[in-house]
Amino acid sequence: MLAAAALAPASAHAETPSGDEDLPAIRISASGIEMLKLAVPRAEGDAESARAASETLSKDMDITGLFKILDQTSFPAELQNEGLNISSALWTQVGAQAVIKMKASGGNLEGRVYVVARGDAAVLSKSYRGADIRDAVHEFANDVVQSFTGQRGIFGSRIAFGFTGHGEHEIGAVDVDGGRMAVLTKMGADSLLPAYSPTGGEIAFTSYLSQNPDLWIVSAGGGRARRVSKQPGLNTGAAWSPNGRSLALTLSYEGNSEIYRISPDDGRVEARLTNSPGIDSSPAFSPDGSQIAFVSNRQGSPQIFVMPASGGAAKRVTFQGKYNQTPRWSPRADKSQIAFTGRDERGVFDVFILDVKSGKVDRVTQGKGSNLDPTWSPDGKLLAYTSSRGGLFVNNPETHHEVLIWRGSASSPSWGPAKKQP
Repeated sequence: MLAAAALAPASAHAETPSGDEDLPAIRISASGIEMLKLAVPRAEGDAESARAASETLSKDMDITGLFKILDQTSFPAELQNEGLNISSALWTQVGAQAVIKMKASGGNLEGRVYVVARGDAAVLSKSYRGADIRDAVHEFANDVVQSFTGQRGIFGSRIAFGFTGHGEHEIGAVDVDGGRMAVLTKMGADSLLPAYSPTGGEIAFTSYLSQNPDLWIVSAGGGRARRVSKQPGLNTGAAWSPNGRSLALTLSYEGNSEIYRISPDDGRVEARLTNSPGIDSSPAFSPDGSQIAFVSNRQGSPQIFVMPASGGAAKRVTFQGKYNQTPRWSPRADKSQIAFTGRDERGVFDVFILDVKSGKVDRVTQGKGSNLDPTWSPDGKLLAYTSSRGGLFVNNPETHHEVLIWRGSASSPSWGPAKKQP
């Protein structure tokens, strides 16, 4: 593993609010955030593939929130034209701490990673072949991340979301860098709240095709959807159990909005999980499937509660702010964290992270419009969310580095699982 001493992101520190209305503000330590200064010069190879490779890798590295990507136009011609090798002394002069070189042709890619302080020998050199150059670059990006952090990246995964097109809301999906947008549903009716299955092969969503908010499932590649739950009233906010054998969702066919567990095969109701006079919604499973976080107004304002996955006594876990919603449990087993949307004292919605064990709340977004509906990356290192600024954003909560990956109408994103290593 390549140790990256220059990767030293400072954590955000949140002050404890004085009143129930307030939510934490972002505080960055005085030392600031130090990110590795990375050079991605123009790739070698045929013009189209080389351009796509350079753009894709630069965007991938930027999205991680760990690297400061140096301006390619600032590199002298002698550095741009040195081929796949490097002169570490010359790259030091432009401030680069690491350099990535590539040669691309069709779907073939040769990639090399250099750490300038270690001289002119590559610390990673590997060849890739993909269906197109973007696939190959994403695989290379995953190996680059692993070489610096010890853990593979999440490139090649997809993010599904609701979007508006031709007057109707459909479900679409994009690569992590916002590329290769695909429309997955053609319901011709409002469709929203997508949720990837644990394997990434299917997406559950709610659609008004039959004039009722029914639950449907579609292949992750798109195609004809099948209706799973058509109970009178709500069939919304589905969440897959980690083993994929059941779905938790909100149903209202018995009168009140409660959380139930159903079969993803035929929609058969397996259990009612909540029973309160309030409105219960937005279930989210813990990584081990033993608990469910959800939203309820049973104590007045919408707050986040946690209960056993089998139902039963629920414990309130958010106490700051008077309007908290859309909980999403981090997939990391080593950190019990729930990302959620909270409304602050100014009526602005932002993204927050709750440490379930300590109760500490950290603020992820602030001062940039309203930001909603967070969803975790498969490794639990990044968050995607929508914004009133228009589009889909990805944020590293440790460095607070934010990247716009897709511009347009977007709602309720769901980040699919990581692509299996070839």
